[in-house]
Amino acid sequence: MDGLENLVKRIADSPGFMRKKDIQIPMQAFAWDPAAMLDPIGDDAAILKNGDDYLLISCDGILPRLVQVEPKWAGYCAVLVSVSDIYAMGGRPVAIVNLLSAPNGETAGLIAEGMAEGCRKLGVPMVGGHYLPEEVGGVATAIIGRATHLLRGCNGRAGQSLIVAVDLNGKPYKHYLQWDCTSTQEPEVLHRKLELLPMLAENGWATAARDISNAGILGTIAMLAENSVCGAQVQIDHIPRPGTVELERWLQMFPGYGFILAADPEHTDEIIALFAQEDIAAAVVGELTLDTCVSIRNDTEAAILIDWAKESLVVTQYEQRQC
Repeated sequence: MDGLENLVKRIADSPGFMRKKDIQIPMQAFAWDPAAMLDPIGDDAAILKNGDDYLLISCDGILPRLVQVEPKWAGYCAVLVSVSDIYAMGGRPVAIVNLLSAPNGETAGLIAEGMAEGCRKLGVPMVGGHYLPEEVGGVATAIIGRATHLLRGCNGRAGQSLIVAVDLNGKPYKHYLQWDCTSTQEPEVLHRKLELLPMLAENGWATAARDISNAGILGTIAMLAENSVCGAQVQIDHIPRPGTVELERWLQMFPGYGFILAADPEHTDEIIALFAQEDIAAAVVGELTLDTCVSIRNDTEAAILIDWAKESLVVTQYEQRQC
């Protein structure tokens, strides 16, 4: 029987996890200016103080190989991932712009239709963009949001509980490592579900969050831990999962609606109950620790996903990251 150590090694070697490490190279060209932005580069969105509240700015691009074969879906996802970034910070989206490239008008139209559907579903206006005709297909979005209270990705603390919240009301999108739980839901339903994140920030129940990215559930937990200068212990069997998807595949999927939160233990029951009101599966899956390791466990085994004493995932100055 395949053991936990082998499973964790495959996750650590997976393309979604490994691609996160590549961000360290371009990040070295930029210096953090605390006068310009609240936290170092590396959270789901940049935070700019704006009077009594905050402006949030983020951008995302879609893998060109997905754009080439699924242009409309890629356009939709380009909006979805940017909107999720803003909500993960405890904010609400204000407006979005795009960069679209395509080899022909048909492809451009499909990408644009997907973005328009994403904007309709998620309640954010597309206010501009740039088009590169007669080029390889590509799509990226940039978004601005606003928040009164923040869920900062670097604001986790050792001893806090880690919560995974995912919408299991969906199905895999074709053969891709993507769980589609948004395209068939009504806009008002999606709005209520996403509004839970700023509610958590405003209630003070959670202090840190990240939306689950292509790094998967374990990779995203590692990113939150690293930015918070913490280790983590994760009980893999506690992670909410659809019964139709095998565990290893689920751990690598982009879940459509999925967030990792760090919260003091006394607030976990309230958080889980709040998500349950909107039919979101949420569970405590572990905790942040003082260790340098992200440790994955089941009832009988433990394995190290990554050790900050030996390597980084998304940051270059581990000891200096904490808020």
